[in-house]
Amino acid sequence: MDKPGYSDQGYWLRILFMLIYWCLLNVAFTLFGFLLIIVTLIRFGSKHEPVTLGAWLRSVSAFMKQVLAFLAFSSEEKPFPFQPWPEGDKRAE
Repeated sequence: MDKPGYSDQGYWLRILFMLIYWCLLNVAFTLFGFLLIIVTLIRFGSKHEPVTLGAWLRSVSAFMKQVLAFLAFSSEEKPFPFQPWPEGDKRAE
């Protein structure tokens, strides 16, 4: 008979990483919200385009996408810090 999945050490290690990434995802959502508010206020209050903040916003959203894929078992690759920090989608100019 095959052993059930929970008897595999890799299963418990993945659960541990999932808990850690769940916490990181909550921090990333908070950071994303703050960046979104700041970018919105800057764009609303001036004609200045916050290029750097926009790049950070896209980068954090790409990280959240990677974490969600890992948590949903869509990907076996662990996100940052096991991979380079995602650059995010480049904005077409």
